Amino acid sequence: MNSPRIELQLQRLAGHRDAVVRRYAAGNPNTPLAVLQQLASDPDEYVRGKVMENPNTPPEVLQQLASDPGGYMRGKVAKNPNTPPSTLQKLADDQDKYVRMKVAKNPATPAEVLRTLASDPDKYVRWGVAENSQTPPVVLQLLASDPAEYVRGEVAKNPNTPPDVLQQLASDPEKYVRMNVAENPNTPPEVLAVLALDFDPDVQEAARHALQERKPES
Repeated sequence: MNSPRIELQLQRLAGHRDAVVRRYAAGNPNTPLAVLQQLASDPDEYVRGKVMENPNTPPEVLQQLASDPGGYMRGKVAKNPNTPPSTLQKLADDQDKYVRMKVAKNPATPAEVLRTLASDPDKYVRWGVAENSQTPPVVLQLLASDPAEYVRGEVAKNPNTPPDVLQQLASDPEKYVRMNVAENPNTPPEVLAVLALDFDPDVQEAARHALQERKPES
């Protein structure tokens, strides 16, 4: 709990005529919720941006800020783990691909929204879904056949990727993808054994190192 003195100081900073000072108050995790609510309507977009990034900004304020005219600003709302699922679902339809990418990466984004974003026309949005630690295995299976190598690479790295999908990706033509399969702790030993004979020496080394790490200590 903040002391009344600290809260009073932050309240004063929030009313300062210098926007740089107000930005400090907007980004401070100790700033009272009522003050964050006030700063959410600040005319300076960077002040509003700091409110969007603040880990203590309440869901109702983030919901309000989701209508900010700036795509970069809405992206900050899409990134905040406190943003309500209903707001993330709305932002998943944003015209700005940057906003959709931030929704795709947010661990609070609902599974059904991630499933929709997995078919997004922009590869960076799909990359965000593949990277998300909360993406369901069935969605990762879909993305394992993505035309973009970096999307497949993130699937190969994701801890939720099923073993049979990792086996599929072990034959990927891109070295980056196979390397991530070799380094994924869920990759079956028999798949690692195949990768240990890969034509690329770096993939070989990664797979052999993984196999060595899994050997029980004698």
